Amino acid sequence: MKHSRKKQLFPLVLFLSVFMTSTTAFADLYWEFKQVSKGVEGQPDATRIQKNYYTDRASRVETGSGAVMIMDLDSMTIYQLDPRSKTYIKSDMRKMGAPEQMPGMSAEQRKKMIENMAGSMKVTPTDETKTIAGYNCRKYNVGFMNSSNEYWLSKDVKGYDELKRIGAKMAMSFEANPVLKQMNIAGIMDKLDGFPVQIITHAGRGTMTSTLIKIEQKPLPAELFQVPKGYKVMKRE
Repeated sequence: MKHSRKKQLFPLVLFLSVFMTSTTAFADLYWEFKQVSKGVEGQPDATRIQKNYYTDRASRVETGSGAVMIMDLDSMTIYQLDPRSKTYIKSDMRKMGAPEQMPGMSAEQRKKMIENMAGSMKVTPTDETKTIAGYNCRKYNVGFMNSSNEYWLSKDVKGYDELKRIGAKMAMSFEANPVLKQMNIAGIMDKLDGFPVQIITHAGRGTMTSTLIKIEQKPLPAELFQVPKGYKVMKRE
């Protein structure tokens, strides 16, 4: 039951792992992570390529395992796509964590769960530095729920300024959701000073390491951020 409850907020949590308004023009960003998972419970060891597409109005993450997630900031909507079955789940960002999104939970249970999630998110800068993928990086320890994460960030990555502006707009959009507002996403992003060159997530005895292997500033077609024709909408469990 606890697992299914946390699953209701998973779309927004996923985008936080990547982190996430200016009046100037935004450049679109595309980058790839090489993800190596080892010893993760319930998953075979694997190496995947995660693809990330970001603009000031929408973002798209292709996880490498087949799942695709699109966040549309104009409509405040998240789409979870399954290309294999050509289906998708639609979520209203403004209602994530609302009673209708979490049936079977009392108001007190929802309140406690949200408080626990918000209280578990901590960012601690360190003085540890090293070179990763050719970039000078600084280590940040990030705790969230039952996982501990090492974020190796660099200000030298071309495209960091754009990501920072895009991330700031995303954080402002999150303010429309009471759950995300309470979690202080904007404040957390301010503490993560640099582009994520490597993220190491420790969960139980397993680890997942994501390392930047490619980044480009280039125009991204609007079709990337739309549900393809022929896909059928599915109801959330």
